Order: sequence, then C-alpha cells, then structure tokens
Amino acid sequence: MKGEVLLTFNNIKKAFGKKVVLEDASFYIRKGEMFGFVGKSGGGKSTLIKILLGISKPTAGQIHFGSKNISKNLDSLRRKVGFVAQDNSLFRELTLRENCKYCANLYGLKKVVFEKRFRQLTSLLGLSGSEDMKLSTFSGGMVKRANILASLIHNPEILILDEPTVGLDSMLRDNLWKYIRELNEKEHITIFLVTHLLDEIEENCNRVGILKNGKVVAFSEMKDYKKAYHDMEFKEIFKEVMTNENI
Repeated sequence: MKGEVLLTFNNIKKAFGKKVVLEDASFYIRKGEMFGFVGKSGGGKSTLIKILLGISKPTAGQIHFGSKNISKNLDSLRRKVGFVAQDNSLFRELTLRENCKYCANLYGLKKVVFEKRFRQLTSLLGLSGSEDMKLSTFSGGMVKRANILASLIHNPEILILDEPTVGLDSMLRDNLWKYIRELNEKEHITIFLVTHLLDEIEENCNRVGILKNGKVVAFSEMKDYKKAYHDMEFKEIFKEVMTNENI
C-alpha cells in the first residue's frame, strides 16, 4: 500500500576507528514516495548508501525493510534495491541487451522473466529500438537511462539515484526526470535521491532528509519545510539548517 513505511534506519552509527562518520542517523522512507537526501560533501551520505547496499555494515543500529530487521543480513536487501551510480557502471563495448542480461544473470533471473522485464523497461525508458546497439554509441542521456534500466532489471522495490543528472544539460535533465517520475508513478518504484542539486530535490521529492554532522537532523515533507521557513526556496532552507548551531 502506497504510503506505508518501506525502509527504516534506526540509530545507525558508522565509525572507522575513532572517526565517527554516522551517529544515531534515524529516518524512514515510505513506499511509493520520492525521498530526497542531502548533506555536505563528505558528510556521510555515501557511507549510508554503502550500508543500504550491503557493502558496509553499521557499527551500531538497525535497518528494517517493512517489518523485517535485516541489519545482520544486509545481503538480503540487495534483491530489493536498485542502485544507479553517478558515473556509468555498464560495459561500453556491450549492447544494451548484453549489459542487462549480465545484470539479470547476477540475480538468477530466468530467460522468460528477463525478456518480459527488458521489453517493459526499454519501452518505459524510451530505449526501444536501441536494444542491440553498443553503449559506446549512446548519447549521455541514453547512457543514464541505460544504467537505470539495468538497475531495475531484477524488479527492486526501491531505486537509489546518486547524482543522476550530473553532466547533463538542462534539456536532458528535464527529459531524464520525466522518465524517473514515470517509473515512480507507473512502476510504483520508490525513489531514494541523493544529489547536491537542491532545485531537483524541491521540484521532485515528497519528503527530504537532511544529514548534518553524521545525524539526520530533519526529515519532513517539502510543504512542511516551506511552512516552517516562510516559503523560502529549499536551497536557502538547507543553508539555514547547515549554519544554525542549534540544529
């Protein structure tokens, strides 16, 4: 059901020796929403993503997917999560179909399941007709969409987008966001967006979490931020939060 809590972080701590990167980070993401996550560079966002992807384990705290505590078995979360990195992570000398088959094999998808999913996603992401073209022939916007397609081939419930529009001009940015919104609305994919482009957060996200000094100091609906800060633009709200010593 849309709106129910899908993913919960409870008091997540991550320390590398004496250096604490995350401390008591707590927030939740609802099923079907577009959740934005922001903070200063080097502030712990990437560490939190690595924990969510099962690449790193938290020093303390728990992660729940629905009602299930998966903190001690983060590998089980990988089938439920898709991840699109800032840079291209596919093989440029392989075709789109070959790249996606490779990803499908990693998840053990049967051929008939792959073919159906691949047709659905190429259509939805505007890549029909490009299935057997090498990625090296794709435009920048097509490469971004190809990476999104590959990350969704195993039908995850949540998609993490790390700076999805970096390097794209304004027209390609708008075009990519059209496809991301369609994924959210038609495929009911929950979106977890990490970006420093705060205008994209403001335009597209239902709720936003702000990470400061290793803690999530705020996570609320955009309209509530606007109400609390007298209808300021979100980039100004973010600046206020980051510079306010009482927060």
